[in-house]
Amino acid sequence: MLIVPIEEARSGMKLAAPVLHPDNCEQELLRAGYVLEDVVLARLRTMGVPALYVDYPDLSCLDAHLAVYLSPARQAVYNQIKSVITEVQRQTRPAIPYAAYCDTTRELVQTLMTQGKNPVYLEQMARRSVDAVAHAAAVSHLSLLLGLKLESYLISERSRLPPMLARDVVNLGVAGMLHDLGLACLPAEMASHVGPEPPEDPDQRRQWELHPRTTYETIHGEVAPSVAGAVLQHHQHFDGSGFPPVRSGSGHGPLAGHQIHVFARILLCADLYDRLATCPAGQRRRSNMEILHLMRTRYTGWCDPQIIRVLEAVAPPYPPGCRVKLSDGSLAVVIDISNAKPTQPVVRRLGEDRWTLVGEPLDLSRPDAPAIVDDFQNAN
Repeated sequence: MLIVPIEEARSGMKLAAPVLHPDNCEQELLRAGYVLEDVVLARLRTMGVPALYVDYPDLSCLDAHLAVYLSPARQAVYNQIKSVITEVQRQTRPAIPYAAYCDTTRELVQTLMTQGKNPVYLEQMARRSVDAVAHAAAVSHLSLLLGLKLESYLISERSRLPPMLARDVVNLGVAGMLHDLGLACLPAEMASHVGPEPPEDPDQRRQWELHPRTTYETIHGEVAPSVAGAVLQHHQHFDGSGFPPVRSGSGHGPLAGHQIHVFARILLCADLYDRLATCPAGQRRRSNMEILHLMRTRYTGWCDPQIIRVLEAVAPPYPPGCRVKLSDGSLAVVIDISNAKPTQPVVRRLGEDRWTLVGEPLDLSRPDAPAIVDDFQNAN
């Protein structure tokens, strides 16, 4: 698997993953295995497809990361989210088949674990349109990856539970599926708001900020308390600046720090990441590095620092399969991620043809190693 910016894709390359319509992730334009042609590439560029996942035998070790996004388990999660959102949009009280959601989430967890010890979130595969269903599926997926990597943290934060239950992430995944259900009750222009900040109009902002409570009231009693609580609190910020106000031992208002359920803190980071990654029509997609920088700077007060540290390893600045330019002028492909130093991955150089791998793996965390100066993620 190699991630190729659309402007550098060439006739004869074979797709390792389907190409979906950039404005409708349910519409498959090309299937995996299709051999690209010039006329098709020209059409994909016109449509705004940003990058392609192409077959690269020398990097077959990376295919496990891609397989998750094509799995029946992830498609089942997407379909369940679509069904419940559709019911809400029809102004009917949705049935919440909690047991079925748990079963599907368990299957997705098992699929995620096939990625090995360093599972990676590939945002370009996870989030291909701006609709509510794709957002919820992406948040659920990323939350699960974070939860799996935060096993010890979950056990310490949920210390009243036996470790086996404390580290279980199924209810976290279900909360991700349902977290924005209340937005489907709002007028279309508010429901489709994709930015990390609430709408600027005061009346719209007031209505939008009620959606966690609306969702809570819809699902409360139908799901486990940890699911309902995480949904209610998923816009509570670590610095106490979030919403909506909730009753707690200290009164009525926003929560802060460890008052917020750890599942809600994970949901917030996943939700914020996906909203920053979302590319409204006509706007350039942010790179992983830009997204993480914004979360570390502009939105640093919102996020639990422990979760941000793990996010940088799960959704690394330079994901496996992406091409990078090094400070010595050479081009390389990322082949592995270091949890300790995600900005300094392991790479292999490309030859003069910009396609053939040459030399041995190079760990960029070594003191004498070159640095990355371009990642081509914004080539489109």
